[in-house]
Amino acid sequence: MRWALILAALAGPVWGDELKIGHLSRLNDPRYEQDWGYARLIAPPPVITADAAKMAVSDLQFTTDAVGLSVMLDAQAVAVADLVATAQKMVTAGDALLVLDLPGADVAAVTAALKDQPVLVVNATAPEDSLRSACLANLVHSGPSLRQLTDALAQYLRAMNWADVLILQGDDPADTGLADAFVASAERLRLTVADRRPFTLAADPQNREGNNIKLLTADLDYDVVFIADTRGEFGRYVPYATLLPRPVIGSVGLTAQAWHWAYERDGATQVSSRFDKLTGRKMQPADWAVWIGVKSLISAAIKSSGADPSGLREFLTSKNLKVDGSKGVTLNYRAWDGQLRQPVLLATSDAVIAVAPIKGFSHQTTTLDTLGTDEAEFVCN
Repeated sequence: MRWALILAALAGPVWGDELKIGHLSRLNDPRYEQDWGYARLIAPPPVITADAAKMAVSDLQFTTDAVGLSVMLDAQAVAVADLVATAQKMVTAGDALLVLDLPGADVAAVTAALKDQPVLVVNATAPEDSLRSACLANLVHSGPSLRQLTDALAQYLRAMNWADVLILQGDDPADTGLADAFVASAERLRLTVADRRPFTLAADPQNREGNNIKLLTADLDYDVVFIADTRGEFGRYVPYATLLPRPVIGSVGLTAQAWHWAYERDGATQVSSRFDKLTGRKMQPADWAVWIGVKSLISAAIKSSGADPSGLREFLTSKNLKVDGSKGVTLNYRAWDGQLRQPVLLATSDAVIAVAPIKGFSHQTTTLDTLGTDEAEFVCN
């Protein structure tokens, strides 16, 4: 296997230069902060995706050494107020490739500030489809989009013939975005949204219809309940509490993820084991998205004609890129929106139930394009 990697690498240009990859994250990232009551009792290890970036560099070191390519990782975590200035300094210092582990608004701010700079940015962990439809020439996305995630769930519902869905939605803007994406996925596969009902965390009597799960799930029939609760404080109470005995999906129950530690096929156990050994914690979806983002950049740099950011993006979005993400198929990025084509895992807290694209869904180019916005329906905003 190692000799095969060497031969494949030598088929491209031989590098003698240093490749600098930046990794920028936010201190106290609200997506990883678990500051509500119960979470402080069972707080998991902090998600530090720089660990995954380091593992990607280590995983490919045998190949990069073989072609004389020295890869340097510049990982920085700063306060939100310093993100743009830090990104600009990193590019000025030679980080022509920059991997972002940031919320969507921060990704938009950083990429806007760098739009005229010689840099290729990888958005690893912000799922907003608006970042894809922005059509920024210096941006690609290694983590799945919201539509990829909700399309995966919709395919599973259609395959199971669970066609009528009740949506329960929180008041956070991210909850609205998640629910909107699922509605679009449901329309694509002709699922029926029985109703879309808001919930609240308020406990006063005036909000009893918005925080009582039996009331929220009463007065209509449905096959499944979709929860749009990105914070997770309300959704954790919904399974086994609905008025009708129905499965729960979305933010809790059966969830769509880029990665899950329980996935045991396609070399996934080796990836998870290496990460566990390196960090002492389980690999999270954000870790995988950063890992594959860095891995794809290094792979493209080895095989393409140079480290020019625009040239690398062109190679990333071509058929020539074939990256192994340990999910059963080789991966590359879509030309129209810069999104990494990838299978999506449908999992509970401790098991992977299915992998999308679900068998039976076809596409004229690749079944991976049944997940997310397809080229024919894509519009730049």
